[in-house]
Amino acid sequence: MGLAASQARWISLAARKSNVEYEGQQINQARTALANQSSQLWNELYAMEVPTAPSTSDFTTVQYTFQNGDTKQVIEDIQSADYTDADGLHYNSYITYTSKVSEYTGIRNTNTNPQVQYVTPTEGDGYYLVGTKKLTCLNTIDRTDTSKDGSWGTYSAALDQIAQDWPNTQIAKDWLNYKNNGDESALDNIYLWTDNNSKVNFVSRTGTTDDTLEACLQDPAQALHSYYADYQSSNKELSKYGIIEYDSSGRATSLQLEGSSVTYALEASSVTDENAYNDAMNQYNYEQQLYEKEVQDINAKTEQLQTEDRTLELRLKALDTEQNALQTEMDSVHKIISKNIESTFKTFES
Repeated sequence: MGLAASQARWISLAARKSNVEYEGQQINQARTALANQSSQLWNELYAMEVPTAPSTSDFTTVQYTFQNGDTKQVIEDIQSADYTDADGLHYNSYITYTSKVSEYTGIRNTNTNPQVQYVTPTEGDGYYLVGTKKLTCLNTIDRTDTSKDGSWGTYSAALDQIAQDWPNTQIAKDWLNYKNNGDESALDNIYLWTDNNSKVNFVSRTGTTDDTLEACLQDPAQALHSYYADYQSSNKELSKYGIIEYDSSGRATSLQLEGSSVTYALEASSVTDENAYNDAMNQYNYEQQLYEKEVQDINAKTEQLQTEDRTLELRLKALDTEQNALQTEMDSVHKIISKNIESTFKTFES
């Protein structure tokens, strides 16, 4: 190989080696960028808050109850108080509890198959029938006996309660018109009968609604609404001042309510709010699914980065091998050039 050819070859190899080194630098920069992205993903993973499953203890409270006769009263809330009544009795607590209370209540009865009839006898006045029950007009009832055990006293108490609980009904309007305004003709529109359960039912003869005797007489498909009053038991929330005694552990042991001299023993039991716990568990399951999805996404992105990095690493190794080969060839060419130069100068020296 001549000197010019050797130099051309060496220059070509040097250019190729420079390109290899440049490509290697680009690959190293790309791998550094991938490493930064991978580090960022791991930081995101470490920063994620792992959902914590709820504990039943977080939804469990101590519930106090006391026995009042045959009825168990449940205490819903106890607040500290500083109250002294007119008798000088000091109360340290304000108690909210649920009690079963029996109250006189006006009740509406819906007769979906009323079978209302009006009977006109050959003699005497006509009358209404509901099924087989003969109705009586309230205006025909003797009003001289106003005692609570008499008919009029009993009916009056029932109608007072019905008017209070169902103020927008025709019965309430007619009864209050009689009671407040003294209009006895208003009683002509109120009829009554005693049903199979011994309840005295009151019903309006006419009115602005479709649930009266005349409306059901004209259209048998209409539902007849009658009203009666009776004692109904229901759970009510009551609040009173009270005196609570506590043991050494801080647990309430006895209760005396305002206005009573009776001291009740308090029973403590652990009660778990199952609905709240189930809601919290559902929320935990939802958050756990979101967490696992985010972890899977990060792992997938990390795996993709690692695949790209392995590809670049293989390419970098290939470039390193190529660079070594180029360097070896350049060394060989360099030796040839050196020999050519040496032989040329020796020629001129001789």
